[in-house]
Amino acid sequence: MQTYYGITMKQRPEIPKTLFIAFIAIVFCSLLPLTSEAAVRAQLDRQTITIDETVNLTVEADGALNSIANLDTSGLEKDFSVVNSSTSSNFQIINGSTKATKTWTIELEPKQTGSFTIPPFLIGSEKTAALTITVTTPTPLAPGTSKTLPDVFIEVIPEMDTPAYLQAQITIAVKLFIKGQLRLSEASLEEPSVEHANIIKLGDDRRYQSRKNSTTYQVIERKYAIIAEEGNEITIPPLLFQAISIGGGNRRFPADPFFDRFSGRGQRLRARSQELKIALTQIPDEFKGKVWLPARKMAIMENLEGEKEIKVGEPLTRTIQIEALGLTAEQLPEIKIKAPDGSKIYLDQAEHQTEIDGTLLHAVKRQAMAFIPSQEGIFTLPEVTVEWWDIVNNRQQKAVLPARDVKVIKADGKISEAKPQISDSTTPKKLSKTDSVSKEKPTLPLENLTSSGSIQLWQAISSILLLAWLITVLCWRQTVRRQATGVKERDLQAEKKQTVSRETIKKACLENNPRAAHQAILGWAAANWPQNPPQNLKTVATKLENPELSNIFANLEETLYSPDEQTWEGSHFWQAISKNLQKKAPAQPSRKKKEGLPPLYSKST
Repeated sequence: MQTYYGITMKQRPEIPKTLFIAFIAIVFCSLLPLTSEAAVRAQLDRQTITIDETVNLTVEADGALNSIANLDTSGLEKDFSVVNSSTSSNFQIINGSTKATKTWTIELEPKQTGSFTIPPFLIGSEKTAALTITVTTPTPLAPGTSKTLPDVFIEVIPEMDTPAYLQAQITIAVKLFIKGQLRLSEASLEEPSVEHANIIKLGDDRRYQSRKNSTTYQVIERKYAIIAEEGNEITIPPLLFQAISIGGGNRRFPADPFFDRFSGRGQRLRARSQELKIALTQIPDEFKGKVWLPARKMAIMENLEGEKEIKVGEPLTRTIQIEALGLTAEQLPEIKIKAPDGSKIYLDQAEHQTEIDGTLLHAVKRQAMAFIPSQEGIFTLPEVTVEWWDIVNNRQQKAVLPARDVKVIKADGKISEAKPQISDSTTPKKLSKTDSVSKEKPTLPLENLTSSGSIQLWQAISSILLLAWLITVLCWRQTVRRQATGVKERDLQAEKKQTVSRETIKKACLENNPRAAHQAILGWAAANWPQNPPQNLKTVATKLENPELSNIFANLEETLYSPDEQTWEGSHFWQAISKNLQKKAPAQPSRKKKEGLPPLYSKST
């Protein structure tokens, strides 16, 4: 006996052939839009570069793969040289929807400084939007810097076009320069660490070329958002990069040094960045809000779920959403609503979400509440106001959600005498850089559906779609069950791998082999944190939240990389670390951030 969606059956029902044919027909019809005109788009990985750097241009087209011709790049030749180009195609079926995409990736090198326009690309009958890019002169070397640069070096650069306000987003770029065709292995780069600040990585690594002193370097760039919680300045300590050079190669870009575990011997390379200090701008005296909210943009909106005219005792769900660019969701204030007389308001648990919008943090706080009137009449849901500081224009701004009137009638259906106008509801939209508002499409009137033949046709189509949906749900349930079984098996394998890795560490220590012990510890850490495996022993100690291990691991690295021969007592090392090699239980991100973040600076009005 098996149960499917509350129905008990002796065996799974077989799918009729006619139903299967109908399902195939629907899938085939869903593929037809692929032969239509493609939606195209173009984007640059950076809007500002120096004359000695390259930039990656990506052009994407949605549509039938075979109907899209090659891309014409002749319009770029005036201002740029095409250093490298590649093409890829992708075809996906997600939840019954099909999508085919063709992507061109073009690496461009500017010919001169200035502001330039990337012209639109014509694909079929569709055009991409024109793009702008600024090419500047390279930053001169700091006084006392040698003209001969090392094979590997690091730059930590602030990227800000606004004052660095306290508790506002401060963006920094960490750039790793690797000379020419240098091949690296077993590389690790420290993450920035700032006291009394929250650090969030922005997107994926970027790769491009740069010339320094007539030498070509491959650059790996990482960007971070820093939210300083207190103090007058933030200090970013020098970041350490370590790797082993394993010779040259004929690739355009070297193998990824952070994942290439080539086992050959080579020269040990080290590089450290300069310490970076950034002065913080404090809360201006002009700000009169209760909670300090320094942001680039902020908006507040609502959504009403239910009728605009409700009966006594019926709930009306009101969802209020606050969005901000340049803040985390935990910084957004609580939404407090006072219930009008003769009614009650019940608040649901607020939802917090921090997304990455390019190089900006996009904070969203969503609060749902149920409004329940106990008598008839006109009720006014109060106005909601959030005061914030505009860091772009350096002035106080106010985000306002207007008050809303709700008409309540008797439960028996009799309408009260007062008949005021009801304001239209505002649908929450995602806060974007352009702040465009989408208009809702009007509902199709029922009068348009008067033809009995049309009704029968749509009923038939609806029935086919319903049956196809049921088949899809059944298949999905089977897939979920198989995935759940696979997750359990992977968890058991991971647990077994952790035990084996720990025994490997012990064996290497007892054999007095420091290099093998170093690799075994990293392998143990990778088994414990497979989603974000530590790349060095310092990160392992940090994840284990044990400062004592930092000193012990530092002694091991000193033994490995010291030019002088040193003795290493592996048995003593194992005794010191064995009791500490226990994986910490993962904390809930939102709860941990909320507990660790001190109260925001506030000023009373």
